[in-house]
Amino acid sequence: MNRRHAIPTIKRSLRLSLLAAAISVSVLINARSAAAATYDVNLSFTGGGTASLVGTVDLPIGNYTIMNGAPNPFTAVNLTLTVNGTPYSLVQANLSQITGTGQFLIDANASTLIFNTANANGQNPADLSFRTASTDDRYAIGSDADPHFEVALTSAGDVLNTNITFPVQFGTIVPEPSTLILFSLAAGAFLTVRRR
Repeated sequence: MNRRHAIPTIKRSLRLSLLAAAISVSVLINARSAAAATYDVNLSFTGGGTASLVGTVDLPIGNYTIMNGAPNPFTAVNLTLTVNGTPYSLVQANLSQITGTGQFLIDANASTLIFNTANANGQNPADLSFRTASTDDRYAIGSDADPHFEVALTSAGDVLNTNITFPVQFGTIVPEPSTLILFSLAAGAFLTVRRR
């Protein structure tokens, strides 16, 4: 095969490789939408003490309106709440304080985890909490008699922050390594085609 015929064959082969990589990325993104996504949480606040909340939560990508015993969308909670230097391992999401007309709104998208509330007041709370497996130590965020708040309620003390405004970004998505690899392969194939 002479050089003139080889170049179109190489270009065609690279284009097919690029198309295959793009299809693989699309399949992975669609599969991830159905499966749980992991969001990184890194918060700190003050109010009668100091508190930080770090770690991850998992839930499928989507929009959720939680009220009156709606299903819990969280598939995993792996958070560390530190209050005045004392750490607590939070492993459960609790929706029992979302009642009446109170609504806790979750937007779990491909980049961020956003929390919001609606129709909440003192008689109709919209309070989501993350708690330990065996004690009452917890972090809560929501709206009730306090229109907007986050709070750490622990044996080491309570820390209440009312200087937040909903909607609030609670976390950012953790990219899957396989998705990053496929994006890199697709970008490399595209650059190779452009150079030739």
